[in-house]
Amino acid sequence: MADINLVDVSLRDGNQSIWGATGVTTRMAKGVAPALDKVGYKALELLSSTLMATAVRYHAEDPWERLRAVRDLTPNTTLGFLTTGKRFITFHRTPDAVFELAFSLLARNGVKRLWVIDPMHDMDGAKRTAQMAKRVGFEEVIGGICYTTSPVHTDAYFAAKAAELEACDAIDSLYLKDPAGLLTPDRVKSLVPQLQGALKHKEFAEIHSHSTTGLSPLTVLDAADLGIHTIHCALPPLANGSSHPEAQRLVANLRARGHHVDVNVGAMAEASRYLVRQAKIKNLPVGSPNEYDEAYYRHTIPGGVQSTTRRQLAEIRQEHLFDAVIEESVRVREDLGWPIVMTPFAQYIVTQATLNVMTGERYKQISDEVIDLLRGDFGPLPGTVNPELMDKAMSTARGKKPVNDGGEITIKELRRRFGATISDEELLLRAVMPAEQVDGMYAAKASSPVATLTRLLEASGSGSGARSVSVSDGTTSFSINRSDTGSQKVGA
Repeated sequence: MADINLVDVSLRDGNQSIWGATGVTTRMAKGVAPALDKVGYKALELLSSTLMATAVRYHAEDPWERLRAVRDLTPNTTLGFLTTGKRFITFHRTPDAVFELAFSLLARNGVKRLWVIDPMHDMDGAKRTAQMAKRVGFEEVIGGICYTTSPVHTDAYFAAKAAELEACDAIDSLYLKDPAGLLTPDRVKSLVPQLQGALKHKEFAEIHSHSTTGLSPLTVLDAADLGIHTIHCALPPLANGSSHPEAQRLVANLRARGHHVDVNVGAMAEASRYLVRQAKIKNLPVGSPNEYDEAYYRHTIPGGVQSTTRRQLAEIRQEHLFDAVIEESVRVREDLGWPIVMTPFAQYIVTQATLNVMTGERYKQISDEVIDLLRGDFGPLPGTVNPELMDKAMSTARGKKPVNDGGEITIKELRRRFGATISDEELLLRAVMPAEQVDGMYAAKASSPVATLTRLLEASGSGSGARSVSVSDGTTSFSINRSDTGSQKVGA
């Protein structure tokens, strides 16, 4: 049949889908990286800006150190990064200068592959992002078609959007991204040929489909039969559920259909055993296959957003409104012109639906984020917006402001604000994250046992002639004593 390549998404999308984006630590990534490198993946999806933020916010870890560590431990595997091209870590538009700095640093630190999607299918914006990525050093840029269901999102709509990327030299190939797991085998059989037929000079041969409805393990097999030769997958415990098809089962099924998959399943098992052990030690959930849920195709609200909404309603003793909020979200999405229900738009839709239900009047209060969306901050909406809602939103003080395109900030201005001597990596984090979180991360780095030991070893070899050197951070102490013979004794 065909040669099929695999992209592993365990550490990025599997982590976001199963472990709430906070489960993977740098130590864990380093522990599993050598086994992942032996599998023979086409690429390893390692990071998104969300994962970089959670490394700092929840683990006080430097995401750049994680990236460099995995780069050094996976010399045979291409590392990849996902971007929307409109925002980096923040939920609002990111200035172009900040994006260019981010892309430059990612390329400098070992990322070679970039997936570019625009959830609103602003293809001019996607092309600008791709051109920036190639300019700063990415070797491969994959343009995305972001799948969803609505009266607007027809096969012809998606094919036309794919055709818009044809003439962009910075885009090497295209892929189909199904973030909500809505693709069905029947739809992939009608959609993929149209997407492939829309292109004359580029290849449409990669698929990323979540297992949210339980269908993607079947859907990606049919995609492979249609000429899609690169499939995204994950390893247990970070497979299935709202994540991706399980890699080992996918390989077996592809081979059973007659496809050739050149991977080391033993290395897959080794990596999976390590991750399962970490999940058990840290009491992290294990992904399992989902049952099919027809109602999901009505509201398409991601599971993570649903659980967050239920928790927030419970905190204010309004959990009984959950079903009404989910139902109202269907009407809000239609009023907004059918935006795709993924981050950050899923949160915008549910927040507005909650306001509508709790106030008892639709759009009595319109959230700032919805006004920004209607104003055009994220590009044109795919369908027709409810005119009454548009008029009401644009008559507000926020609605009268110009479109926020990220602004004209420069790196020189950022240096003036945050410091002329800090590294580019620190400058980027300070430009897009709260100061206290970045300060906390650097403070944790400086006081870690590893940092203490490094200072001790540097001091012992400084040539000062000292016979004894001790270093302490208040909780951990190390000492080295030099004997008359020149040997060293280390104590802790």
